Amino acid sequence: MGIHENILIVEDEEEWRGIYTRAVGAQGSRQTVRVATDLASAERLIDDAKFAVAFVDIGLDVSDDGNVDGVRVMEKIRATDADTSIVVVTGRSGQDVLRITRDAIKKYGAYDTVGKSTVRPADIRRLLEGGLEAYRNMAALGRMAARDALSGDATAHVWDDRVTRAIGYRGDMGAFYDFLGKLFAEYLPVVPRREGGRTVIDQDRKLVYGSYWSRAIAAPIAICVGAADEFDAAVKAALESLGNDGAARVKREQEGPGIKGGVFMLTGLGRDAFADH
Repeated sequence: MGIHENILIVEDEEEWRGIYTRAVGAQGSRQTVRVATDLASAERLIDDAKFAVAFVDIGLDVSDDGNVDGVRVMEKIRATDADTSIVVVTGRSGQDVLRITRDAIKKYGAYDTVGKSTVRPADIRRLLEGGLEAYRNMAALGRMAARDALSGDATAHVWDDRVTRAIGYRGDMGAFYDFLGKLFAEYLPVVPRREGGRTVIDQDRKLVYGSYWSRAIAAPIAICVGAADEFDAAVKAALESLGNDGAARVKREQEGPGIKGGVFMLTGLGRDAFADH
């Protein structure tokens, strides 16, 4: 199910951050844990990465019993990702906070809730396992097709025709879509670079390519697909045109009938180089 899954912990108390981090870390190396201590840091992380499970404390200021910034965190998550399993964490007991928490759980479709007064590490692990399973099921049903990520707003059949003509592909289109999925579906969702559009279709180089921010791995990548016999030389020139310093590291390669594809880690590009969608 992809190369790994990101887990978000939003918690203002250091002791509880440690408890959650240790419990999640015991689950294995497939998950990358990212921690936020307040609303602003949580929003930055959510902009950068897609999360499989998010543990969100409702109150993010121990000095303010009425703080409910965790609700804003849930709102941000849902505005960005419908698949994330949200686990609501609360240690508050005031009637207003309880009402807000209850309403937020309904509005933002939280997977489950846990109270700090009774939670144990085993409960956290159980919630993580269940949240991951729910996320994987949702992602399998609603995951963006790899082709759609590349074609953007272009009409599907027009984009298909332009691409296959440019790279000289004459095989079955179903096989072509399978090829694209195997190449980079695990990096979805992606955000296209602001100045580069979604993809460049280069007939001279027999190559389709573009630079993206992968929210799956929270890092910039280049995706290239082209004619197999000219691929290596074409990719080198394409990466240079994207502004890379020539040291792009190959993340994944895939070959099909007469075609070849590659995903490359880009250097020197931060999140601010990509448009927000």
